[in-house]
Amino acid sequence: MGMKDRLDQMRQRAQDAGKTVVDVGADAARQKRDAAKGFARGKVDAATGFATDRRDAAKDFVGDARSALREGDLEELLKRLPLPSDPVAEHWKWSLGKLVTAGQKPPKGTGMLLGLLDKFGTIDIGPDEVGFDGATAKWHKVKAIRTRSLDGIVQKLSTDGFTDSIQALLPPVPGRGWVSEKATSAIFTLWAMVADLAIRDPEAGRRQVVCEIEYKGWIRTKEAETGYFTGPVMALLPNLDAVFRAEAGRRGVVIEQAEQTAIEVGEARVAWLRERHAAITAKREAARRQIEY
Repeated sequence: MGMKDRLDQMRQRAQDAGKTVVDVGADAARQKRDAAKGFARGKVDAATGFATDRRDAAKDFVGDARSALREGDLEELLKRLPLPSDPVAEHWKWSLGKLVTAGQKPPKGTGMLLGLLDKFGTIDIGPDEVGFDGATAKWHKVKAIRTRSLDGIVQKLSTDGFTDSIQALLPPVPGRGWVSEKATSAIFTLWAMVADLAIRDPEAGRRQVVCEIEYKGWIRTKEAETGYFTGPVMALLPNLDAVFRAEAGRRGVVIEQAEQTAIEVGEARVAWLRERHAAITAKREAARRQIEY
C-alpha cells in the first residue's frame, strides 16, 4: 500500500468517526513532503512494524463500530469484528461489556459496572484455555465440546425475568441506568437477529453451533455453557464457531451434539419462530421504557 493510499484511508477513518476533516491544502502539502521521504519511511516502517495487521484491524473496528452503533446496525458491527486467528495464536476475548462500549466512550464511573457484565456474557478462546461466561478451562482438561442447533438456541432464550437479572447484577450506583439500558437493548437485539435468521433461512435454523464445553474440575466434571449473550453471538458468527471447532479438532477434543429438544417443522415452526421474534421485540421496547436513569 502506497503512502498516499494510507493517508487517504486514515482521513476516511477520521471522517467516519465524526472527526473534523483536515484541511485539504494541508493534506496536499503533507502528501508532497511524505512522498519525498517515501523510500526512507518505507524502510523505517518495515523495521519497526509501524502498522501491524492486528492494530489496523482494531482501528478499523473502532471506526466501524461508531458508525454502526450510531445507525443501530448491530449486524454490520458483528460482521466487522476482528476474530481470532486459525490456528489460535493468542488469547481472544469478547464480551457484552465490550459490545456495549464498542465505538463509544462510556460515562465516567461505569467501569466497574461494565466489568460485572463480563460475568453475564464472555467468549474466551486462546492457545491455553477456552470458555464461556467466565467459566474457562485449560485445553488439556477439555473432555468434549457440544453443539446445539440455531433453533435450539432460540428456544433457550427466555424473556421472562431477563431484565430483572440484569438489574440484580448491577448495584444501585451512578451509571447503572445507562449500563442496564445498553446491555438489555443489545441482548434483545441479538435475540431478535437470531430469531429472524432462523425464520429467513431454515437451513441456518438447523445448523449446529458450539454451545457447551465439558471439562475436568478438581472433584467433578464441569460445564461451560453459552448463555443470553454468548449463544446468540456464536450463532451469528459462523466463522468464530469454525475457529472453536478447528482448535478442538487439532487437540483431539470430541465434538458432539448436545441433547436436542424436538421442534416442529414447516408452517408450525415458522409460526413458533415469529411468535418468539415478536415477544423478544416487545420485551425489548418494554425494558427500554421501564429502566430508570
